[in-house]
Amino acid sequence: MNPQARRSWSIAERATVWFAATTGTVVLGIAGYATWEVRHSKDNEIDALATERMAELRTRFDPAEELESASHAGEVFRQRRAEFTRLVDAISRQSGDNPLGVRVIDATTGESLGDFGQVRLIPTELPVREEPQRLPGDRFAHSDRLVSDIHVVMVIDGRHQYDEWRRFALTAFALAIVAGFGAYFSGRFFIQRACEYMSALAKRTREVRYSTEQVRIEPGSVPEEIAELVRALEHMLSNIRVEEERTRLLARGLAHELGSPLQNLIGETEVALMAKQDPAEYRRVLESHLEELRDIGHAIGNLMTLVSQRRGEGGTASERFDLGVEIELRLARERAHALRNGIALDVRISGDLSISGDREALWLVVSNLVANAIDYTPRGGQVRLELCDQGERVRIVVDDSGPGIPPEERELVFEPFRRGATREGRRAGYGLGLSIVRSAVEAQGGTVRIDTSHLGGARFTVELPRERA
Repeated sequence: MNPQARRSWSIAERATVWFAATTGTVVLGIAGYATWEVRHSKDNEIDALATERMAELRTRFDPAEELESASHAGEVFRQRRAEFTRLVDAISRQSGDNPLGVRVIDATTGESLGDFGQVRLIPTELPVREEPQRLPGDRFAHSDRLVSDIHVVMVIDGRHQYDEWRRFALTAFALAIVAGFGAYFSGRFFIQRACEYMSALAKRTREVRYSTEQVRIEPGSVPEEIAELVRALEHMLSNIRVEEERTRLLARGLAHELGSPLQNLIGETEVALMAKQDPAEYRRVLESHLEELRDIGHAIGNLMTLVSQRRGEGGTASERFDLGVEIELRLARERAHALRNGIALDVRISGDLSISGDREALWLVVSNLVANAIDYTPRGGQVRLELCDQGERVRIVVDDSGPGIPPEERELVFEPFRRGATREGRRAGYGLGLSIVRSAVEAQGGTVRIDTSHLGGARFTVELPRERA
């Protein structure tokens, strides 16, 4: 058997059983406590009745002076036995639902002086105890002294009170059982209804084949909790649609942007091979190809970085390094790029530029900003890179003497494949660099903004915290 199948279980079944068991246990506990309290109150009721009847018996039969003056109290009691019998019978009749019997005992000799009233209630062996005692058959015994030498044990029939207690207990536990079953079936109904909503939602979600579709439910047809889940799914689909559109844009842009230069490379190579050329012409073609291939390689590297950042795979490495030293060591390609295009590249590094973050991502920030500035600066222009210490932050500023960026386009340039107008008929990059810049800066917890440079073109200002956010 599949282990996964053995571990599968149903929310409806488990929740229903737990709900019914918990409800039944609570109700049974309450019923048990209430039953115990009612039993205790019935015991007190019978004890109070026995105390009352004993006081009445002592008041109406008061042979104290006569008994105390006699040499033997038992003899005097025997002389008045008939009177005591009538008194006990009268008190027993007055008790109504609680008939009683009385046993009189000579305390001196321990001899029983007789049983009176409902004699059937009095057991053969009836010990004399100071505290009330419960006897079999729903009887209750109460002992007291009529006088110092005569004990009276009164036995009261408590079946009326205990029958009431039993009826209450039976009713309480029956209601507890009914409540448990009611909780089970009602819980099963509502929980299964909720699970049916979830199953219907799962079915409708499986029916969604494209991100442009929606999980459709009728308003008011499901509980608010399920509706909230639907809204969460709609939000997820919306995010998927956004990412899908970005991926589609990347794919279209990559195919378009790489297709043209590759066709140019193929065309130039075919032309060069059609007839024998002098070495200078071959060298010119190869240098042109080399520059084109460098740009393509840089674009592919940027594209891979952009895709990995969007999937959450990039920007995870973090280390402590000096950004100024890193720039000095790795800026050779940008210097050569500027030299080939007749542009003066001025690099100014000052202060403590130690920073903790992704070395490659932060290098791409500087590299792409400088390359972008060079691409849009006309021949004979100037690009200036400045890195400086700003206390808890490191500032990177790139100025150029190019055409600049209009305010209404400054946010758009950070989108993938968004490019400005080409200069002098030359292809100006692939529109990936600035998208990489913003992703890397945001991953570090920094900011990037665009202004107008004092050189006449665009100014990019990046503020990076020394510790990665």
